[in-house]
Amino acid sequence: MILITFDGLGDRPSTELNNQTPLEAAQTPNLDELTRIGVSGIHQPFGPGRATSSERSHWAMFGQTQTFPGRALLEAIGMGIDIPAARPHFHLALRPAVLEGGKLQAVGRVSKDDASDCLELFDALRVMPHRLNPVLHPLRNGECILESEVITSHEISDSDPLFGHLHPVLQPLALESALDQQSAQESAELVTSWINSAVELLIAHPINEARRAAGKLELIAPVTKWASKKTTFKTFEESTGLTGAAVTSSALYRGLAEVLGMTQIHIPSDLENVQADFEARITAGLELSKTHSFVHIHTKATDEAGHTKQPKLKRDVIESLDRACHNLAKLAETTTIVITGDHATPSTGGIMHSAHPTSLILVGPHVFPDEVIQCDEPSHKNGELGKVLASDILPLMSHYSHRASFKGHATGSSETIALPDNPVSLDFSETKNINQLSKVNGTGIK
Repeated sequence: MILITFDGLGDRPSTELNNQTPLEAAQTPNLDELTRIGVSGIHQPFGPGRATSSERSHWAMFGQTQTFPGRALLEAIGMGIDIPAARPHFHLALRPAVLEGGKLQAVGRVSKDDASDCLELFDALRVMPHRLNPVLHPLRNGECILESEVITSHEISDSDPLFGHLHPVLQPLALESALDQQSAQESAELVTSWINSAVELLIAHPINEARRAAGKLELIAPVTKWASKKTTFKTFEESTGLTGAAVTSSALYRGLAEVLGMTQIHIPSDLENVQADFEARITAGLELSKTHSFVHIHTKATDEAGHTKQPKLKRDVIESLDRACHNLAKLAETTTIVITGDHATPSTGGIMHSAHPTSLILVGPHVFPDEVIQCDEPSHKNGELGKVLASDILPLMSHYSHRASFKGHATGSSETIALPDNPVSLDFSETKNINQLSKVNGTGIK
């Protein structure tokens, strides 16, 4: 089974593309052929109207019902950052912002030109006197992982507004669902206090004084999100029954594969050569499929194109990915393949991710085609699969691979989605009478 994710594939129609989505407007002969020989539907990861992040939909697409670990942990693991077990930690970003009426309004994100300023400001935050006394692990430009041995709970809300044009920097609050309300409240107050002190330091820092004088936005919003805690998780095989592998494209997906004990081949995204990049991913995925029953192949190209807010660019990226899919129809003779997106990334408007429908194609040796022959959202709405949740994808793949686990039949200590690759078999090698019988004719029991 191979699951291919075009990150952020879903979109909305745009006037620039004659009221079509980028997928509708794209010339996709290979995806059209896969649609013709397969069954299709619409993927809405968590149901109609619910926008989501990549990590949450992938966690569900991978058949995981165990508690989501938090994206900060996945990013840290993907970057090789070792976080002590059970220690709360967060993603920390330094964002340009303006202070108005006592509210801090984040304006966009840092650019490559801000890199040296960010490094110096993070160094200042590392030595700022405060009882939080955080450790800041470098992640990417303007981003760190923040951990602290004095924070006792990760069950607090984000201070990063994410949508800076709608909300100011937010106050961290204890989550209503927190198991230890007192610990969560104390941790939220501690993080709030640190952010207040950090903003005061950043405003007065010579770097930001110089930026003010130069007419640049000040880097004065240190915001937290994606609270996490490192715990023990079932592996992908333990939770699904399938030996899993992944062709990863970024720290997030490396961390996701690592947490679930999936074998991985990491290929950093090459967004300048989309077709060649994706062909390399497919080749790596085929190699992994020789030794694993489930392989995930991910491309970030569609999502990145959507974030540029250029519908024609996203259309062109989809066409490049389609050209890389030239051998998948042949592969479908022996392999169950799903191609879909993890969410919608609109290429128009100010929104980051949306709940617009995402196309889904399923092909394989045991698939009897439906009547849909064209790859686009309006056509796939008429597909046999109908509306598919993220949590439906692995069961569907198992079903069409003739591997669906049978309800009421316990093949091990916990229920799995698919008939397991490696169930624990009963060992009769020490059973005396069976050993005697097995010697008859030298061929075993008759």
